[in-house]
Amino acid sequence: MRLSTLVASAAIALATAFPALADALTIYSPQGGERAAWIAEQAKAAGHDIKLLNAGGGELFDRLLAEKNNPQADVVLGMVDTSMALLKKEGLFQAYTPTWAKDLPTQFQDMDGMVYKFWQTPIVLAYYPDKLPVAEAPKSWLDLTKDQYAGKYVIGASAWQTTRMYLAGILVRFLDTSGEVSDEGWDFLSKLYAGAVVVNDADSQIEAFKSGRASIDLNWLGGTFKLAKDLGAKVKVVESDGGTPVISEGVAIMAGTDQLEQAKAFVDWFGSADVMAVYAEKFGQVPLLPEALAKSPVAVQENAKLVKPQPIDWDAIAPKLDGWLQKIELEIR
Repeated sequence: MRLSTLVASAAIALATAFPALADALTIYSPQGGERAAWIAEQAKAAGHDIKLLNAGGGELFDRLLAEKNNPQADVVLGMVDTSMALLKKEGLFQAYTPTWAKDLPTQFQDMDGMVYKFWQTPIVLAYYPDKLPVAEAPKSWLDLTKDQYAGKYVIGASAWQTTRMYLAGILVRFLDTSGEVSDEGWDFLSKLYAGAVVVNDADSQIEAFKSGRASIDLNWLGGTFKLAKDLGAKVKVVESDGGTPVISEGVAIMAGTDQLEQAKAFVDWFGSADVMAVYAEKFGQVPLLPEALAKSPVAVQENAKLVKPQPIDWDAIAPKLDGWLQKIELEIR
């Protein structure tokens, strides 16, 4: 899920569709680039005056906490399970049930009525068969520390949502009886980083594959397909032993907003089946609403069945993830 570069100041200001005296609805989201532009364009066409502040998921999370006593956002859109769970726990959100929420599968509804999920994203292990023959490809995330894969896979910045999620997916395989990562798990992660091409920005990530150094992609599904398209190469997704981390992204209204009615209207519009189906057609994302999925292209419906989800209790992981990432940054990376 690297959905943007870390540019916290980047914002898309739209021409107002409401009366001149009304303030634009400020939305914090890791949705960047073409996706941010699409959301802005569609929102404007639907009569929503928004200002979209885009940055990496980790940076936005920190910013939201820093602004807790003086919130600047009205809506948070597109952050992953763990981040949304922690922000809710900090009291940043208020209850609101979108008009479309009643049709969501139960596991994507929030029992507190604050955070509702709208699409899901597998965080995949993939490879390029023109560089790595099928018979030699990894069968699992745990295969990556084998000698033959050294220097062939890329680990992104820990501020990227995608990186955070696959690292979490790996570490939960090594939880001890107390729910903490075992020494074996940290040893594995040290070996994983030692054999990786470690990058901090999108250009370096792409260059690692263009140069021929890398042939294994650790990425969110849409990012894997986009990278393959940019490289003009075919990519194959691994049905990993032990499953594939699958995350969902949510939307919530900030407790401190002074534009509650505009925020409710935007959330009702954005998560609706029709908007999600159009988004799925445009970007290949898998919507969670059954009606939206049924309206999505066949390829998107097939992607919904592409991998077996890894069993992960994201709510249980959420309070621990920052500590894990801090240890990675200070002791391993």
